[in-house]
Amino acid sequence: MKKMISKGFTLVELIVVIAIIGALAVILIPSMIHYVKEARIAAVIADTRIIKQSVEASLVKNIMLNGETGEDGFNKFLYLDKNNTTYEAVGAFTNVSWVSYRKKENMTSKSSTLDKVVASALDDSFSETWKTGKKTNPMKYNSSTSNCAKYLKDNNTNFGLVVIYNTDGTVKMIQLYRKGILVTYIGNDYIVNTNDDAHFVGTAKWDTIYTDAGETPPSDAENLSIPNKQINDSGGTGTWY
Repeated sequence: MKKMISKGFTLVELIVVIAIIGALAVILIPSMIHYVKEARIAAVIADTRIIKQSVEASLVKNIMLNGETGEDGFNKFLYLDKNNTTYEAVGAFTNVSWVSYRKKENMTSKSSTLDKVVASALDDSFSETWKTGKKTNPMKYNSSTSNCAKYLKDNNTNFGLVVIYNTDGTVKMIQLYRKGILVTYIGNDYIVNTNDDAHFVGTAKWDTIYTDAGETPPSDAENLSIPNKQINDSGGTGTWY
């Protein structure tokens, strides 16, 4: 019987194959990373859209059914000028209220009137994979060092959420940080910030939302800001976060 001789790759052939694989990796890996990143951005934008729709639907329904009680929830200040001399009343929802709702805490204060409505709507829209973590307002994390990523780490959560809404139930601004991406809904646009030091706007003017993401802000954005204060149940002014 003739011996069957199996021939392997020569050293030259192996080098050629490795070189081809390396060349393909150089070409394909950046494209794959880009597509993965774009998919993650699209997912966070989609989440932000769902939040907007859920919040507005729940607020409009509640305001129509119980407008007087609903007004109690609009206890935050939205400054309308650079000098912070004029403002309008708005409502706000953050992780803090969602945590309270999840923990079945007693949310009976005037400021909690609409928090329960919004939290219930978001629970219906999203699964338990949204880990609410500790009761800390994301707006505290408003600098390059105290940023969104640090918020997730410090508070044992996988997202940060700030929603500002008008007295008619429409959403004014949303900031959602998830999967390393900060998406801000403002002025009917979705502004994406993928920087490692992306942070919530806090008390800064809203034009910084655009400039932090490398975009040019509209002229009116430099007039708007949310201070760290609110009207409390006794009618006085206290801090928000």
